[in-house]
Amino acid sequence: MTSVTDPAGFPEDGNTGHRWSRAVSIAAMPVTVASYEPLSDPGRMTTQQLGHLLFITTDAGPRRYTRDLREIARGTRQAEGFFVVAVMGATGAVVQQDGRTVEVPAGAVSFWYTETPHVVDYPDGVDVRVCLLPRRAFGVRDEQLERVTATVADAGGSVAALVKQSLLTLVETAEDCPRLVAGRLACNFADLVAVLVTEQASRDEPATEDSRHTRIWEIHAYVDRHLKEPELGPQTIAAAHGISVRSLHKLFEGEGATVSRLIQRRRLQASAEDLTRKDGGDSTVSGVAQRWGFTDPAHFSRLFRASYGISPSQWRDTRGGAEPSDPQDARTPVSR
Repeated sequence: MTSVTDPAGFPEDGNTGHRWSRAVSIAAMPVTVASYEPLSDPGRMTTQQLGHLLFITTDAGPRRYTRDLREIARGTRQAEGFFVVAVMGATGAVVQQDGRTVEVPAGAVSFWYTETPHVVDYPDGVDVRVCLLPRRAFGVRDEQLERVTATVADAGGSVAALVKQSLLTLVETAEDCPRLVAGRLACNFADLVAVLVTEQASRDEPATEDSRHTRIWEIHAYVDRHLKEPELGPQTIAAAHGISVRSLHKLFEGEGATVSRLIQRRRLQASAEDLTRKDGGDSTVSGVAQRWGFTDPAHFSRLFRASYGISPSQWRDTRGGAEPSDPQDARTPVSR
């Protein structure tokens, strides 16, 4: 589903920034936009839904976007907000958040978070493609997220290159993406961004943390390999890695999620992907729940709704929420 916002359709009051602020606030999320000078062409914003992700393309003259505590308080529809990954076009930007200010060159990848005050300045004009990932379904630690806001991804990194190319491709193809694969693509792209955020955040961590993070990654990989086993838990994981359960829990202190929460989150993500498939397998809610280690379908449904905002059956029937039954749901609040 594609939506185009054209501020030219809003009443003229002599201030292009005011018109753009109203347009963005109605179509997306409360934000203050200031124009550097009066412009005849107010610009355009296009939004495209892909599963539970929202892709946005904006082309406009020089602008400065500010989202402060007052505007964050106004945007109360979402409980958690969005993590934003942006690819700059022909013009760069200056991003300010969490006490950092970074100049983002043309073609670079940068990040910010919608529920923390921030400023994104485009002094040479807005030319940007972004993806908004719901925080509730984005599996990174809070401290990792805070470490990467207002930073530029390593331009020479292979993961950054994959994220950039994938985002640009999905922006162009989301509208025509078959419903059958939309939800799976969204989940896969979110996982790829999570890898980039983890890699980016680890650049500033002390070298003494290397062995700890290596062990954590090994445990993450083990969890992914054994997700379908109902008995997967701290005891089996600790035994498989030759450590005590107490040591396992201590290893995950500061990770932002317990081992049990990690297992639950990954099972929910795998279930979300499976619910969008139509390849002959059992796509009933109870069948998917049992396949991914949930022994109680009712408990699974409650957990799924808490994480993704809709029931498993609604997710399955709309291929990952790509076609909400209520048109108002398609206008997911966003920040620019």
